[in-house]
Amino acid sequence: MSIIYTHPILPPGLLVLGEKKYITPTWQEVPLDTKPEDIEWVKPTPVKIKEEIFEFKSKSDPTITYVTKKFTNPNGEVKFSCNCPGVWRAKNRQCKHIQSING
Repeated sequence: MSIIYTHPILPPGLLVLGEKKYITPTWQEVPLDTKPEDIEWVKPTPVKIKEEIFEFKSKSDPTITYVTKKFTNPNGEVKFSCNCPGVWRAKNRQCKHIQSING
């Protein structure tokens, strides 16, 4: 008997609660006679995220450079980050640097 356990980091463990047995940390219920050697640990392949980096010089202090990043997931979802203080002031968390990239 082979039971598939999928988790990217944590190895499987077995836990008996009452009259049920589980693989932890996913709490997958398994038969009571399951042994550790019955579990096949499958690690999913990491998702490749496309990352673009943009740099902006501060207008008030030319020695400061702000870094804005654009992350694109394989499913097309796009996220942004910026290390400027404007990101925390904006209600939608989109500073002028993110807005200039996002269009």
